[in-house]
Amino acid sequence: MKRAIIFDMDGTLWDSVDNIVFSWNRALQEIGMSDLVITRERLLGLMGKTMDKFAKAFFPQYSPEKGMELFHVLELAENEYLRQHGAVLLGNVEAVFRRLHELGWGVCIVSNCQSGYIEAFLEHYHLENLVDDTECYGDTGRGKADNLKAVIERNHLEKYWYLGDTQGDYDACAEADVPFVWASYGFGSVDAEVPKIDSVEEIVQIV
Repeated sequence: MKRAIIFDMDGTLWDSVDNIVFSWNRALQEIGMSDLVITRERLLGLMGKTMDKFAKAFFPQYSPEKGMELFHVLELAENEYLRQHGAVLLGNVEAVFRRLHELGWGVCIVSNCQSGYIEAFLEHYHLENLVDDTECYGDTGRGKADNLKAVIERNHLEKYWYLGDTQGDYDACAEADVPFVWASYGFGSVDAEVPKIDSVEEIVQIV
């Protein structure tokens, strides 16, 4: 039987919010838009949403196409900064990935992030060889439910869980018929009776 734990990124594996805020504000200054200042609080209110929602929130005065063009500048700055500096890991992620493999479980990541974001995480922490597959909104233009289905299908998974921290994660799993575990240590809450863990290390106990 092929089986895997599929992880969310933000609020589940790491907290990159402060580094994103820094990289975005620096990029905005470089393109002459220093009047727009991004804060941690504002960014947290959008975490987990797809990139088009971010662009609409930060550049509402522009067309969707222009908003995404401007937001792409922030994405590139963010990816490069995170690739160089990393962020705050929410536990011993490498040890968890290694232990899952020892127990016969694959490790996948599905996020609503932009292209290059998961890769920046993997490259900074040298985790490429411990993650079997990834998918994101930036690569497919599709939401989390569709991307979950794609990862499950192409890896021929027969048993799997998704670990995420927000209601949006749970809703995507409900739509895709994927068993969900709530990372209660993350950014959000879940209005449903679901298994929960208080640290990323506890996912090993569930499997």
